[in-house]
Amino acid sequence: MTEKLAIITPALGVRSETFIRRHIQDLCVHQTVAVAVTASQPGAGYWQADGPTLIFDRDLRSLWHRVQRGIHRRLDPSYDDALPATEAFLKRHRVRVILGEFLDASLRWLPVAQTLGIRFFGHAHGYDVSKTLRQPTWQKEYLRYNATDGIITMSHASRDRLLSLGIHPAKIHVVPYGVDVPDQPHASPRERAERTIRCVAVGRMVGKKAPILTLDAFRRAAEACPRLHLDYIGGGELLPAARQFVRAFGLEDRVTLHGAQSSEFVQNTLRQADIFLQHSITDPDTGDEEGLPVAILEAMAEGLPVVSTRHAGIPEEVEEGKTGYLVDEGQTGDMAERLLALARDPELRKEMGHAGWRRVRNHFTWEQERSELLRLLGLKDSRAH
Repeated sequence: MTEKLAIITPALGVRSETFIRRHIQDLCVHQTVAVAVTASQPGAGYWQADGPTLIFDRDLRSLWHRVQRGIHRRLDPSYDDALPATEAFLKRHRVRVILGEFLDASLRWLPVAQTLGIRFFGHAHGYDVSKTLRQPTWQKEYLRYNATDGIITMSHASRDRLLSLGIHPAKIHVVPYGVDVPDQPHASPRERAERTIRCVAVGRMVGKKAPILTLDAFRRAAEACPRLHLDYIGGGELLPAARQFVRAFGLEDRVTLHGAQSSEFVQNTLRQADIFLQHSITDPDTGDEEGLPVAILEAMAEGLPVVSTRHAGIPEEVEEGKTGYLVDEGQTGDMAERLLALARDPELRKEMGHAGWRRVRNHFTWEQERSELLRLLGLKDSRAH
């Protein structure tokens, strides 16, 4: 009997969670079920699972469920009606392996896996191995992963943090995110003296993405090189501040803020671009950090040189001086200088872009990620059947 995989995630269909979309839609084709708390817009619901799903804010709101919840909670205030519903769903679909997305959210389902004798893995992503790890309660809770089949994380930087908590080394597996890589890096338009040099930034406008710092670095560079234009793709709480920055510095003709867009829009924009920018930082208020930014890998796969920061897993993606440049967090002047160096040298852009494409092709493809995940989860390649 083919073993089925359950992927459990807080929200199904989040635009920015392309890595989770890949796990649900492409990891174990026709043998995956999905469980999520919500799949509702505006936060989620922008893509769907192909197989059976259990969505709590949709499937557990019937009158019968509300009555049962009320009865149980009078007897036990800590009663969680999602647990028996999930247990029944997993049994009905004969699930044998659970992959829980985000370490803190996944621990909720560990008792269900233990009750049913299902193998259980947690997958770390970003905030759960940075912001969450600042909290002593979660530092203790994460030790429960020593009793699971393992943790999968995307970078060696995050592995080191998990090891520092006391999680056994044999339980932690580094599997970098993977992306699709074209057969050749895209060809930039023929250089002309008057041609616009298109920069692109992609990411939710939140603290760790530091959109204002990215914009400030671009502003500094554009003062010295008027041919620069920035397409910034991403929505989020800091989008109004980004709009204000653009207006305040008169950058309306040089910066286009696209807001949140589909992955297809992102890919098309990358193919028209020359340079990729991302000024990631540790959020000074929450401690939230990146994991291994997929947008950087997608840009490198398209043959774009990258200018970014020495932050979290980014130095594991970008080879300094070979596939792009890295600067210290907060140093927008340094970022502007690196951007100008690329803007003024089309051959350097091409050389670094091609080196980035080769690096992703050799180390960060989706097929490499998929193969390693299937091996760790003990699953066969469903496409072979």
